[in-house]
Amino acid sequence: MIRKALVIVAALAFSAAMVGTAGAAGVGVNGATASKDKLTTTAHPGTTRFIAPAPPPRKLKPIFDNIGFLYPKGLYFCCYGDTISGPTSPLAQTIWTATAFTPEKDSTVKLIEVAVGHVSGNNHIVLNIAKDDGGVPGNVVASAVATGLGEFGDCCVLAQANVRANLTGGTQYWVYLSTDDQSANTWMAWPFNSTDQSDTQDVAQYDGTSWTNFGPSRPELSFALYGKIHND
Repeated sequence: MIRKALVIVAALAFSAAMVGTAGAAGVGVNGATASKDKLTTTAHPGTTRFIAPAPPPRKLKPIFDNIGFLYPKGLYFCCYGDTISGPTSPLAQTIWTATAFTPEKDSTVKLIEVAVGHVSGNNHIVLNIAKDDGGVPGNVVASAVATGLGEFGDCCVLAQANVRANLTGGTQYWVYLSTDDQSANTWMAWPFNSTDQSDTQDVAQYDGTSWTNFGPSRPELSFALYGKIHND
């Protein structure tokens, strides 16, 4: 009973924090609502449940991973996340979202997994790995397109893609989600992670003109990178 009460209190505290950071509600469509500043998206829990994807091949090692694989029905927070949108989406604004990470050792990424849910428009998103450029994403070192994603609010499905990127240990990089010509009308949301929340990473967002780094003050986003770790 005590544990259940603590879980409920934690969930309410998380919801209150999201309301505080998002501000008053803005645009809403298909059960999802953007905050007044459009940077975060929320939704009511959906009715569809997806089977968690198979784990990556054993030969691939985790380079970074904050997805809750120990809890297949709760890989991430289903209904709170940062916005990704194209210029002709219902939000009428380009918004791309990025999160920083630092590999411990030299490594080669071969698989990327990102928790991202579809709200409206073309079900099409671009997954990117980029170098750091003064605290925001810089040159892209690998990218891939993901399509056919689950609806935001349902849980739990991951965008997966094969990529190849050589990373230097101890160096900061970024994973970010973006739109392209085929997803100009797309609105998606990148759910917050539900594990290792004390290991804060910087979050940045692009408004169609420039990136803004919000530091570690925003909730972490759920993703994983797998591949070969050199000299391991």
